[in-house]
Formats: sequence, structure tokens, C-alpha cells
Amino acid sequence: MFSSLKQKRGQQLGTLFVVLTIICFLGTASQLLTHLQEATWPFILWWILKTFVSTVVLWVPIAIGANQQQRQFNRQIVVLTLWIIGIITFTWAKFTTQPVTTTAQPSPELYVVQQVFITWLVCSGLYLFAHPLQKLCHRWSTITRRHWLISFSFIFFLINLISGYDAFGFHRGTSLIWFSYLFALGDWLASDQRWLKNWSNRRYAGLTIISLLFSSLITWLNMNHVDYSPHSDLTPNTHYLLGINPYQPFLLLTCLLMTAWFLRERNKKPKEHLLPITGILLLNLLGLPMIFTPLLLPHVNWQLSLLIGVIIAAAFAGILTLINFLGNKITWQLNYRNLFNRLKQICQNFWPVLLTFLILWLITLGSFAILWGGKFTMVQWMLTERPKIITVNVLIILAITLILMAITNRWWVSSGITILFYLGWLGASILKIAARNEPIIPTDISTLTAPSEMLGMVNKWVIIFTLIGAIIIIAICWQLEKHVGKSCRFNPIVRIAIAVLSCAYLFSFSFANHSNSIVYKQLQNIDDTPYFYSQLRGAKMNGTLLQFANNIDVHVMNKPKGYSAATMKDLAKRYSKLGAKINQNRTHNSVGKQNLVFVLSESYSDPSRVPGMKVSGNPIAYLHQLKKHSTSGLMLSSGYGGGTANMEYQALTGLSIANFSPTLPTPYSQLVPYQKRTFTINNLFNYSIGIHPFSANLYSRKTVYKKFGFNKFYHFDGGDKITYTQKIQRSPRVSDDSAYKEVTLNLKRQPHGKFVQLATMQNHMPYEPTYYAKNNYHVSGKGFKTADQKAQIETYIQGIHYTDQALKKWINQLDKLKQPTTVVWYGDHLPGIYHGLPMGKYGTQLHETDYFIYSNAAARKTNQNRLTWQHRLVGPNNFAAMALAQMDVKVSPYYALLTKVAEDIPATSLPTNGTAKNNSAHQGGTDFVNARGKHVKLTPQQKKLFHDYQLVQYDLTAGHHYLLKDSFLKQIAKSSRR
Repeated sequence: MFSSLKQKRGQQLGTLFVVLTIICFLGTASQLLTHLQEATWPFILWWILKTFVSTVVLWVPIAIGANQQQRQFNRQIVVLTLWIIGIITFTWAKFTTQPVTTTAQPSPELYVVQQVFITWLVCSGLYLFAHPLQKLCHRWSTITRRHWLISFSFIFFLINLISGYDAFGFHRGTSLIWFSYLFALGDWLASDQRWLKNWSNRRYAGLTIISLLFSSLITWLNMNHVDYSPHSDLTPNTHYLLGINPYQPFLLLTCLLMTAWFLRERNKKPKEHLLPITGILLLNLLGLPMIFTPLLLPHVNWQLSLLIGVIIAAAFAGILTLINFLGNKITWQLNYRNLFNRLKQICQNFWPVLLTFLILWLITLGSFAILWGGKFTMVQWMLTERPKIITVNVLIILAITLILMAITNRWWVSSGITILFYLGWLGASILKIAARNEPIIPTDISTLTAPSEMLGMVNKWVIIFTLIGAIIIIAICWQLEKHVGKSCRFNPIVRIAIAVLSCAYLFSFSFANHSNSIVYKQLQNIDDTPYFYSQLRGAKMNGTLLQFANNIDVHVMNKPKGYSAATMKDLAKRYSKLGAKINQNRTHNSVGKQNLVFVLSESYSDPSRVPGMKVSGNPIAYLHQLKKHSTSGLMLSSGYGGGTANMEYQALTGLSIANFSPTLPTPYSQLVPYQKRTFTINNLFNYSIGIHPFSANLYSRKTVYKKFGFNKFYHFDGGDKITYTQKIQRSPRVSDDSAYKEVTLNLKRQPHGKFVQLATMQNHMPYEPTYYAKNNYHVSGKGFKTADQKAQIETYIQGIHYTDQALKKWINQLDKLKQPTTVVWYGDHLPGIYHGLPMGKYGTQLHETDYFIYSNAAARKTNQNRLTWQHRLVGPNNFAAMALAQMDVKVSPYYALLTKVAEDIPATSLPTNGTAKNNSAHQGGTDFVNARGKHVKLTPQQKKLFHDYQLVQYDLTAGHHYLLKDSFLKQIAKSSRR
């Protein structure tokens, strides 16, 4: 009986791995560790199981090396089948939509182990070429390999345990060197069975169990850190919910002991050749838990889990049987020598294509060097960290070359034209960056209709040298085409194929901002962030071509149902009538000599509202007092940790960002610069001023403020000079006290009756603990995981305390002004410094900031001390209408609509569950939140009103502009006479 068990050792080992892996797989898919209490026996046993299954990642390449059988088995067909299965399943997993909230934990499980895909891919290659690799290893004797590998492994263990330094180029378990090392270990162990028998089975079993338990402890300690803070003592920083990194010495030791134990008594049986294939299939399985997560959450159904486990086991057995059948029955194999010769012949025939690719690659790299100002470190960073971005840029221009080749069938002519175009493109991009601090984007194509005006902006010597260079390139390409062009010709079928594929590739970028498209997800995978708020930054990070492509798929807004000239005419009449009714209770026909100040207070929000976090003392006592005696409440922001310009846009225009297309996340950069006419609240005033004590290049503010009709714009990029620029201690930002002084200075200047837009900077990130001499306020509870995060929060709170002091001083100064002045003051978003608070659970609270509307003494006297909608939750798009109400100013039909929206529609925002983004396209959607902070649905009457609002927004921004005229926007609404 014992002999029979030894003969089935391979089958038993394979079955054990499969069963345990499926169990662990289902537990990961249902996020079992999330629901188990830490340090309990169920948790400990499950963690040991997860650690054991993690050794599969190390065992597979070792098992491939240890499989010494030379039987007739078609490995090419096997690997092809494995690849087909892998492509289907990994792609399925890649694009599986996960629930927004799967658990209260910040790091839900997605994988059992890390680096699964690359291990699967490399192991399938190792299996395909195992025989020649083993022959290579066998050039050295078994004893030699034993000595070298044991010494090498000892050094590896020692270095990792002492310093963790990557001395051998293993790259944390992702390099070919690492997998080659594991393969060599397996090959040696299989060849040295006599040496392995020096230890008994009992010793191997004991050491394997001890090593597994020790590995489980080490992996847990590596993924479950504890930080110490003098204020909050020990703070756990749990990361064990993530996949285990198999690149750990003791995991490798466990795997080697287990493999040696198995090989010690191995008998070569017919089914033993399936062990490596079983391992590769297990790697495939370990990369797929997220496919089943939506089925198993939020409440785990054990019956369903068991059913899924049985189905997976049956599918696994079926696939393994199919692979065994194909490997034994199909005899056709690809001849590697013939394949190599064929590839060599292709390279010889198409060396011009490879040369062109190299030239375009070098030009692209040179463009990054120019964009980064010749900084070698940044060019090196692009080469090492963003090579895929470089390749995408090269492929875009190469696709143009291939299309020209499909048309002309002349490679050198096509290459020459493309190279000239590319160099001209880069030159034009650099000139535009120098002139407007922005690369070429799709809306610039319209300038091609006026070439004389374009060339008139370029130095004549630049044009002359460009023409000379173009002539030289054309001459070289002509000579190459004449002498060696015949070697690179395509037949008609190939020409059609490359034309179709190239056009499809270029056309795919029209879906670059569709958040559910494959193109969008692939661009996200290569770390393509469009940076719509700063096109120049986007060009530096992504290249001029890819940044141009990022801006192709920009759709302003979907046309609302029923939009037409007749509909808009009827709408204008209805809101003229409503405006006339509103104006019966208003006094002033215009803003007159009243001043209106919009203050966007950067990253300002009361930290005491952060869920689960306690703040010692009251850092913003004056604001709390002021809000009790003014129009005030909370503002629902559309961003968290960013999106300043979007809040500013909504406040000034009265339009909602939620109504725009998800491909238009930043109207300041993507919409306003290209509108022929805009309308904002400052257009009601004879004079308007913008103040931003920082760079004006972000969000295209210089262009936007000019388009909005501001008479002056004070900033640090060559604009009107700012007078007050003091900072607080070591903070790098201009203080709010200085910013308020700048506003007061301009309010005192002629003419009176002006609009001022201030965007402060004092509380902008980062929040270094060294900024202020002392932080007087401390936090405890939730919202941070480490001492550094806690210190950043406390620095931020100290900063808003200084804002509170400056605000008190400024309000007192405003009350002394003789000019009636109303202030709309609001925080744009929370700072992105709070951690461990899932948006799915706390999204609304993490998007609520403070606001108030204050009228100084002169304004209160003029406007009979009007207050509006006190203590409400509002959106930034409501501020303009609310300000006019408090200023007792009569409204136009447009502001009658905005007044009705502010009164009857709940606060409107992009989704607050964390899916909205500031730098790239998002999933879209609209949240409506009532005064109690609850998400609600609109009533039929509210839906009709909101549809009117969408019709007007579409007409003003993307439609036919039926209402983009003073009679609707500016002139006082009057009821029409019949």
C-alpha cells in the first residue's frame, strides 16, 4: 500500500494544490479576511492556507525545471491552448466591473498573490522551451550545479534578510533572471535525487511544516505594519488584505523543501508530465478572483460558493483532460529553425520599416527632452518608468506612415513625408507652448484655414531653415527610394490590411475618454493621465501626440430631449414671466454701486465633520459664529482633494458640472477657451477683477478670465502685480490675510460697483509639519493611518485656524467700507489627506464644505438686511442666484431659472462615491442630496425644472445659442403683454 501511495505522489500533490487553491480562491473572491477577526484561529488557519497557496507561484517554474521527461508530447499545442484560455480569462477579469463598495475596509482583496499574470506568462514560455534550457543546464555536472545554486541561494537569503537589497537583478520577483533561477533550482533537484535522500521523509515533513508556519508569520508581519505616534500611541496600518508578494526568502525555502520531499521518492509515471501544466493553470486561476467578487458580495452565500467551487474543479479537470488529449494526439509542430530563418528573412526584407521605427522613436525621445527643458534625469525617468507612453506616441506616427505606404507603396517616400510632418508638428507644438504655454490640441486644427496668419507669427529664419531641412530630407528619401526602394514593397492584400489596422488604431482614440471602453482602460494601464487642467503638463507626461489624442474624445454635453428653437423660445417666455414675479419683491434694477466678492477658499472645510475624527479645541471659532448671523450652510463639492476650477466655473456661470459629458471633466481647459461667447455673473458689473496669488497657467485661467470679461487679473505669471504677498512662517503659500488685503485694496479703488473673484492658496497642499512653529490642534480617531498622515492633518488644521483669524480681521475691515459689499465665501473641496474612509460609505460627508454669504454694514442698510436660505446644503452653481437675492437685485430670465433651481432642486453634484475624477474622464452620473445629507430622487415637478436647466446649459455651451443674448441673460425679466 505504501508503495502504491509513493507511485501516486505526483497525482496527489497536483490534486492537493488544486483543491487548496480553489478553496483559497473562493475565500479571496468573497473577501473572507475582511470578515474574520484578526488573531483568531479561523483567521490564522486561513492565513496559513493563503501562504501555502502562494508557494504555487514559486513552485510552478521549479516544477517545470524538474520535469525531465522527454516523452513525445506536443508542447506547442499545449502552450497555445494555455494562451487562448489565459487571454480569455485574464481579459474577462480585467474588465469585470467591481462594486463601488465591497466592504468597509479600505483595501479589499482582489488577488491571492501578486505578480500572477507575469508569472503565468513566463512559466508558459519556460514550459515551451524547457528541453533546450535543460540541455543548457546539463552542460555542467550535477555537483557543480549543486554547489553554485546552494551558494547563490545562501547569498540571496542572507542579503534579503539583512538589507533587502536586490543584488542579482531579481526586481522583486518579476525579472527573467528570477524565473531562470527557479527553473535551474528545479532542474538541479530533479537531477540530484541521491543527494536529496540524505534526509528522511519525517525530517522533510517537519522542516516543511516549520518553514510554512514561519513563512506565514513573516508574510503577515511584512503586510501588517504598526506605526508609533506620540499623540496616538500605536496605530495599525493593515495591508494584509492585498495579495501576498511571493518574492520572500522563507516562502522560497518552504517551496524548495516541499519540492525536494516530493522528488526524493518520485517515480516517473505517465501522468507526471501534467504537473507543470496543472501549475500553469493554477496560476491562471489565481488571477481571476475579481470575476466572482460581484457574485459573492456583499453577503457571502456558502451554497453559491460551493457550487462555484465544484464548477471550477470540473472545468479545471476538463481543461486538463483536453490539453492532455491535444498534446498526445496532434503531431504538427512549428519548426523553430525554419521560423528563425523566416524571421531573419523578414528583417532583411523590411529593414527600412525597422529603421523608420527607430528614427521615429529617437525623435519622440528628443521631443520629451525638449519638453522637459533638456533635463537628463527627466528623460531617464521617461525611458525607465514610461516606455509604454513613448511607444504609443511612436505607434501613432508610425500608423500615419503605414497609411501613406498603403496608398503609395513607396516606403521611403512615406517615411520622408511622415518624418517631415512629425518634425513640423513638434516645431509647431514648441512654438505654441512658448506663446501660450499649451501644446497643440484638436481645436487648433481650425487655424489651418488661415496659414498666412500662422506663418506670420513665426520668425522668417525659422521658416527658411525649415524649408532647407525639408529639401534635404526629401532628397535623401528620393535617393533611397530610387536605389533600395524595391526591396520594400507590399502586395495589395497587405496594403489593405495595414491601412485598415492603422486607421482602426488611430480611430480607437475617439473612445479614449469613454470610461467603459477597452481603449480607456488600456490607456489607464499605461498611466496615461490627460491632465486636462494643465495641457502642458499632459504633453510633458504623455507626449504631444498622445496628449492631442487624449483631447479628441471630448463631447461637451448630450443634447436634452426636445431641444429646438421653438422649445427654447417657449422656455424664455416662461422664465421671463417667473422673473417678473420674482422682481416684484426686489428693489434694485441693477447691481449699481454695490460690490460683490466671490472668495474660493482653497481646500477649506471644517475638519470636525470628518467621520470618526476628533479635533482638540475649535480652530475655526469665528467662522462658526459668523455663520450663525449670515446666509450660510454647507456646499456640496464635486471634487475631493482637487477640482478647484470646476467649483469656480460653477459659481461664476451658474451651470452644473454634473450636466456635462463625462469626457469634459475640466470646462476651464476644455470648453471655455473655445467658446465664442460666455456669460458669467461678473458680466452684470461694469468692472471685474480676478485675484489668484499663484501661477495662472493651471486650468488656462489667463485665457478663461479674459474670455469671461475680467478687466484685470492679478497673478504671478506676468499679470497685474499683486501688492500683498506675505506668507506665514515657513509656508510656501501666500497667506489668506494677504489675499484679503489685496481684495480690500481693490474695493477701495475706482470705479465702485465691481465684481472681485478671489481664489486663495494658503491652505493648498502639501501640508508639511515644518510650515508652522507649532500646531495647537491635534486629532484622534479615524482619518489617518500613520503618524505622518496625522501630522499633515494637524498642519492643515493650524492653517485654517490662521484663515479664521484673517477672516475675522477682514470682515471687520469690510464693515468699515462705505461701499455696499456682499461676500460669497466657500471652500472648494476637502483636502485629500484623510485616509481609511471609504467614499462608498462617507462620500457625502467628504464632499461637504463650508459657505456663507455676508453683507457688510453698508450693504445691509441698502438691502434691508436680507438673508436667504439659511443653513441649507447648496451647490456652487447656486451661489450667483443666492448672491443676487441677498443684494436685492432684480433678475433676468436666466437668473430667474437659477433662482428657481436653487430653491427647488436639491444640491447637485457629480457622484460622491469616488468614481468622479478631476484629471481624466469619469463614469458620469448626478447625485441629488437634500438638506439632511441624504441622496434623493427628483419628483416629477423637479425633473421638469431640472430638464429646463439642462436645456439652457446645453444651449449656452454646446447648442445653437438661441438664448445666448442679453434679453435672456442680462436684461430684467418682464412679463410679456398679449
